[in-house]
Amino acid sequence: MSSLLFIILIAVFVVTQAMLYKKGIFERLYISRSFDNTGVFPGDKVVYELAIENKKFLPLTWLSIDEKLYTGLEFEIHTKIQPINDDIYLHNSMLSLLPYQKVVRRHQLKAVKRGFYQLKNMTMTSTNMLGTEEYSIEKEVSASIAVYPNLRDLRGTLIPANTTQGDFSVKRWIIEDPMVITGVRAYGGNDSLKSINWKATAKNQQLLVNKYDYTADKRIMIILNLERQEYSLKREDIHIIEAAIEVCASIASMMHETGIPVGFATNAHTLGPVETNVLDPDAGDKHMTAILESLAKVSYFKKYKSRELLKLLVASFSWGTEVIVVTPEICEELIEDLQSLNNIKTTVISLSRSNVDVPPNISLYHYRQEGEHYEAI
Repeated sequence: MSSLLFIILIAVFVVTQAMLYKKGIFERLYISRSFDNTGVFPGDKVVYELAIENKKFLPLTWLSIDEKLYTGLEFEIHTKIQPINDDIYLHNSMLSLLPYQKVVRRHQLKAVKRGFYQLKNMTMTSTNMLGTEEYSIEKEVSASIAVYPNLRDLRGTLIPANTTQGDFSVKRWIIEDPMVITGVRAYGGNDSLKSINWKATAKNQQLLVNKYDYTADKRIMIILNLERQEYSLKREDIHIIEAAIEVCASIASMMHETGIPVGFATNAHTLGPVETNVLDPDAGDKHMTAILESLAKVSYFKKYKSRELLKLLVASFSWGTEVIVVTPEICEELIEDLQSLNNIKTTVISLSRSNVDVPPNISLYHYRQEGEHYEAI
């Protein structure tokens, strides 16, 4: 009799636990994932955290979590991953959870490629207590991180168009000095000899240098023009677009360090829940971060023509705004579109050489990438 009762109790237990797990195995199971930094540069390391909390009395003896991550973020320590394509790989985590237990897994990742990486869905697989039946569910658990473009030193990389001097780069920056002299002060050990005010020095018998302040009127709008629209891009196409994005980021950084209000706009598709194609000129660290994040989100395909973007921008330009257009290639259509800017000082930086003629109010430069050599054309 006792053996029969034991068998009945075992059967009841097996059926009951199967029913309970089938109905509520994924209930009150809370998952979150996050990065310890929302924006980094290529080469930087970031901590990725996956937290799972079981807030019910049913234990999870085995839980497998499959999540899609991006190849632009590499694990520093070898872990269980499976490539899906050139951009995405599958990462698997296996663990067990007692009732009301929380488990946190942390991984150190290395950012290797510019981009805006959004983590969305993950697949969870588990079994009942005896492992007789498997259950699976897909759940949306969001996290995102922006990998900014590399910043480059642009000095000596810009070639004036139609120069007769061959491989000749400009030694000064393409934007005129924004500073005005407001007075003089005593010479310091780190001051440049160019800043010495010799007239004031002779008059006061003391080495004095010019004291500068920034003009409040100068504002720079950087425009990334993307006219490429092929559905399948070649490796060299991607390389030149990435270089154009890095040029935009580098110019914005230089303006930020100088204190000049700088803005950013593009006619390219941008990633993320909200497409931010226009940021009005402003200053400050927060604004610079917003520009870098926008550049991280830029895709390789255009959203609309440059003419439409310029029409949108020109109405909002205030007095003193100068425009810098960075484009993978220059064409007559773009030059015609830029003429609509009327009296606005415009500089175009093209990453491809061409023989396009530009009107006197537009300055055209070609960007010389590292290792490249240009001859006069």
